[in-house]
Amino acid sequence: MQGFFYLRAGIIAMAMRPQSAAPKPVRRRSTGIRTRAEIITTAERHFAERGFEAARLEDIATEVGIRRAGIFYYFRDKQELYAAVLDAVFSDWTDAMPAQGSPAERLEASLVGWIDYVAQRPSVARLILREAATAQPGVVSQFVRSGSAPVEWFRAVIEEGMASGELKPIIEPHRFMSLMGGITVFHFAAMPWLSLRSAVDPWSRNELEKHKSEILHIARNMLGIASPKQTG
Repeated sequence: MQGFFYLRAGIIAMAMRPQSAAPKPVRRRSTGIRTRAEIITTAERHFAERGFEAARLEDIATEVGIRRAGIFYYFRDKQELYAAVLDAVFSDWTDAMPAQGSPAERLEASLVGWIDYVAQRPSVARLILREAATAQPGVVSQFVRSGSAPVEWFRAVIEEGMASGELKPIIEPHRFMSLMGGITVFHFAAMPWLSLRSAVDPWSRNELEKHKSEILHIARNMLGIASPKQTG
């Protein structure tokens, strides 16, 4: 009888105990997407500053706040992570390219946007310079594959402008793209030591506007685009 009493009391106590709310479902997908993005962002800086070979997955993982093995949950190996970094670098720029306007207007807007992009994301210039230093003839690198979308965008817009007669280029499209990309990348890398006596800051607003004006002047001459003064 006494045992029955204790059992009954226990059941009553359990029934009166406040029921805790059901646990919220773990949002594993959103957390995983965020962690993957953090890995790519961190890896971009490490690859840009140290190069592919010297960049250490241990350092990237530590900065993100995960174990080294955690990186392999998202990427098969270091090469796949590097490919993801380059894909992100070029897709972010490609997504910002203008879709409206004449071929000349789109080209000029994209060049101005390219300068702003490199200025705001210094790792881009470093990655390009490192890739240029290690490029091998006849080898299609991951850099080339990742950068194919903006290259095709420029090629298509230039061909469209040539077909309409708006553009009358004096050089081939691939040479134009090489010059435009190279000028800006080298500008940010070299201007600080080319101007030691005058201490030019290529990231200042005034210098950015000067560089944009210079790039547009060169581009208009190479593509045969009438400048605003000529059309006004």
